[in-house]
Amino acid sequence: MADTARPLLDDPAVKEFLALLEQHDAPGKGEFLALLQQIAGMEKQLNTATAELAAMRRELAEARDGPVKRALTKAVRGLEKGVAVLRERLDMLRESVKDGCRRAVAAFRERGVSALARTTEFFHLRPALEAVGRAADKAMADCDRTAADVRNVSANCHEAGRHLKNAGRVLAGLEPVVEANGPGKLARAVESLCKKEKALHGAIKLNAQRAAASLSRLEQAAQRPPSIRQTMRALNEKIAREQRERPAPTVEHEGR
Repeated sequence: MADTARPLLDDPAVKEFLALLEQHDAPGKGEFLALLQQIAGMEKQLNTATAELAAMRRELAEARDGPVKRALTKAVRGLEKGVAVLRERLDMLRESVKDGCRRAVAAFRERGVSALARTTEFFHLRPALEAVGRAADKAMADCDRTAADVRNVSANCHEAGRHLKNAGRVLAGLEPVVEANGPGKLARAVESLCKKEKALHGAIKLNAQRAAASLSRLEQAAQRPPSIRQTMRALNEKIAREQRERPAPTVEHEGR
C-alpha cells in the first residue's frame, strides 16, 4: 500500500532530489516544485471529499430505517467508489514521482551533475496524470447521476406516501391531498453532498491539468542548454571524479 499519510515533499527521495536541484541550480527546479504542490492540492481536495462522505454516512446511520434511508445509503456508497478510484490513481501518481526521484538521485551518484540536465528522463508522469483526470471526470458524472437518482427516489417515496395517506383520508371522508411533499431533509442533504463532491472532483481535474502544464514546462526546461556556470561545475565534478577513480602511482624504492 502506498504511503499516503506523508506529504510528497517529506518523502526522503523527493527531498534529496529537490536538494540536488537547488544545490546545482539545475533547470526545471521551479517547475518540479510547482508539480509537487499541485499534487498536494489534489490530495487535500480528495481528503475533503472523503471527510464529507464519512460525515454523511454517520448522519444516515442515525436516521430511521426505511426505503429512503436504504436508497440514500446506496447512493453514498456509489459516491465512495468514485473517491476510492481517484485515491488509487493519485497513489499511482505519487509512486511515479517517488520512483522518478529515486532514479534521478541514482543517476546523479553515477554520472554527476550532468544527469540533472535531463531531469524528465527519470519521470513518466503524464499517463498517471491523465488517469487522474479521467477518474475525476467519471466521478463528476457519477455525482450528477446520483443527484438525479436521489431526486427520483425521494419523489417516488413521497408519491407512494401520498397515495397511502389519501386512502386513509378517503375512508375518513376527507378530501385527498393533491400534491406530495417535497424531498425530505436527508434527501436534500445527499443531493447537496453530490454538488460538493462534484466541485471537489472538478478542482482535482483542474489541478491535474495544471500539473500536466508544469510537466510540459519541466520538459522544456530540460531541453534548454546548460549555463556556463553549470557546464563548468559539471566539468569540475568530472575531473574530481576521475582523479578519485585514478589508481595511485606506485613508488619504487632504490636498493641500498
